Amino acid sequence: MAVLLALCSWASGTLADNTSDEFDVYIQGLQAGRLSLVTQTKGSGYAARILLRTTGLAAKLLRYRFEATVQGRSHNGHYRPVHYSEKSDTGKRQTDKTIAYANGLAKVTQSKERKPHWLKPTSQRNRLDPLTATYELLRDRPKDTLCQQSLKLFDGARAVDIILADPKSDRKGITCRGRYKRVGGFSEAEMSKGVSFPFKLTYVPAPNGDYQVQSLKIETLRGRASFLRR
Repeated sequence: MAVLLALCSWASGTLADNTSDEFDVYIQGLQAGRLSLVTQTKGSGYAARILLRTTGLAAKLLRYRFEATVQGRSHNGHYRPVHYSEKSDTGKRQTDKTIAYANGLAKVTQSKERKPHWLKPTSQRNRLDPLTATYELLRDRPKDTLCQQSLKLFDGARAVDIILADPKSDRKGITCRGRYKRVGGFSEAEMSKGVSFPFKLTYVPAPNGDYQVQSLKIETLRGRASFLRR
């Protein structure tokens, strides 16, 4: 409710489109957490808030909470964030980060000490923040636009490319094949463990006539992670 009120306060005067999506998170087949995504669009503006946290037994074994917000504008299907902020809490360490954008360049302020292998923000013009990229990846879409996303992400330190292609239809819906590729800002040790990670995104018809994400499954260094719509 607090999330919904925060987003509703962003809009005033005219009607806006609001969406709320929730996914259960599984790691190697075991339920580990929940992802909640609330978004609002009004004219060319958009706002979003995401909350990812461990739940159930996983929360007792390993506390984790990640929350982020973003505001920005879109034009002809291209998103331009204006302000992004995030906070994470592992139970042992709390971190925060804000990114302000001007002319496509990110100005990063964060609690973590900068590492030598991180990318300079001035070299990453027009890349999306993590939440805008997540919104663009998970939002409802018309059938003829599925599996066409090509996203360039910069989280203030690391750059990643996300590409979807190859739609396949069956009785369960339409599945896209995707690839999450590390581009820069990672240490040599991190890059040696993996550069490109495949994933599948499955859509099903939504009540509004578009298609909505039913599941996302990705191979990670810790095994398969799955996000299943509640």
